[in-house]
Formats: sequence, structure tokens, C-alpha cells
Amino acid sequence: MSTGILAQQLVNALSLGAVYAMIAVGLAMIYGVLRILHIAHAVIYAAGAYLGLYFYGLAGNFVLALIGAMVVAGILGGAIERFVYRPMLAKPRIVILIASIGLLVCMSDLFRILAGPHQLPFDVPALQTRYGWEGAQASGVDLYIWIGTALVFAALWLFLQRTRMGFAIRAVAQDLETAQAMGINANQCVFAVFVVGSAIAAFGGVMVAVLYNAVYTTMGDMVAYKGLALIVIGGFGSMTGAAIASFILGITETIVTTYTQIPLSRDGIAMLLLVLLILVRPQGLLGKS
Repeated sequence: MSTGILAQQLVNALSLGAVYAMIAVGLAMIYGVLRILHIAHAVIYAAGAYLGLYFYGLAGNFVLALIGAMVVAGILGGAIERFVYRPMLAKPRIVILIASIGLLVCMSDLFRILAGPHQLPFDVPALQTRYGWEGAQASGVDLYIWIGTALVFAALWLFLQRTRMGFAIRAVAQDLETAQAMGINANQCVFAVFVVGSAIAAFGGVMVAVLYNAVYTTMGDMVAYKGLALIVIGGFGSMTGAAIASFILGITETIVTTYTQIPLSRDGIAMLLLVLLILVRPQGLLGKS
């Protein structure tokens, strides 16, 4: 096994794992607060890619496009919580799950109607510069993903640990009824979680679109199932576990598809890893028994 090839595969795996983490952490936040499986989170990821492409075409500045996509996606996520999920919270959770799947299908079709059925390029020349060391190369997109992920996670940690809203969200996640009895506005906390989680997902969508130079209507479909696999692997509701599981999955997919002859796609490997972990540790990596 060439050291240079291995180093290059690890570069690819870190970028893939970081993108997965952007999706899984938001899902874990939402599950931790409401105990619902937000399948439609995947269309926020796809919407982020389309919004980023649109804003980049308007402004010609990638940073402004990224920020714009995250802001609008955050608003979209808040609207989904307020007008779709909140009226259903008194109903059985299966009702919300069905509504979420329906929202995923409807919004994917809406993207097709508005943007067309064909794949769109998202080329950012300023991020195509490549940097090499130890036989491996990383592009500007890779660096953006790594640095952006670190900054997003640091900001999220500060938000949850050092702000009144973050304290309230953690209280609601621990015990909703008790938090409400103590005067915490649970609806406000849930809304904030959807806004923040959706903005983070949009970051992942934009970076994947630039990494692979492609935006298309179904780009969120498999992400929906992988995201669920990641929060199960990490431990339901554990954001740290979801992030760790994301990097494990990114590395596993990359190494297995490169160095073995297993006749499975990347998506198949993800599902196999989920099944194996459920058999060995049903509560997930950091979940409680």
C-alpha cells in the first residue's frame, strides 16, 4: 500500500466525514429535543446547494453565497418547524415521520420544477488551487470544509454551553415537561434548534456541491438515510456521537472502496456498518443503555 495513496484517501475521507457531520449533528439536535426523525432535513441540505449556487451567481463571491445560503436555509428550517411539525406534535410520532417523508418528496419535486431536472455545475475557480504534502493533495474546497467545520462546531459549542438559549435548549432536551414547568419557552427552543440545524445542513450542501461541482434535485435522497444511520450509530440525540460516527463512516467508505473487493457501493457500506453496529451496540457509540 503506497503511503502517498493512503494519505490522499485520508484527505478525501476527512472531507467526506466533515460533510456527513454537518448533516448528522443537526439531525441529532432535533432528535434530542423533539424525539422525531426529521427526514426532510435532507432537502434543507439540497436547498442549501441550490441557494449557494443562486447567490454565487448574483454576488460572484463564494463567502457571501455560503452565508446567504445558510441564512435562508435556517429560515426555511424554522418555517418547517413552525407550520408543519408544531401543529402535529400532539399526534403520534409516526404522523410526523410520514409528514417529513412527504415533505422530502414534495420539495425534491419543487427543486426539479424551479431549477430543472438536469445537473447544474457549481464551479468556484478560486477554490480549485491544490496544496500538496507527503504525496497527498488537498484542494481549496477541502480546506474550506475542514476550517468551516471546525468553526461551525466551535460556534455551536459556544452557543449551547455559554448562552441562555443554549442552556434552555439543553434543559428541554433533557426533560421537556420539567423545562416548561420551570418557565422555559419550549417552542422557542425547538424553533432555534431547527434554524441552527438547518443552517449547518446548508453549509454541508454547499460544500458538497462545490466539491463535486454538481447540484441536482435528488442530491438529498441518500443523505436522508445516511443521516438517520449516523444518529443511530452515534447514539440517538448525541451530537458528539453523531460527529464521531460521521468521520468513522467517511473513513470506512473511502478505505473499503479503495482497498477491498467488497461488491458494495458507498451507500451499501454505510448501511452494512449500521447493521453491524446495531448488532454489537444497539444504543450507539455514545448512547445510553
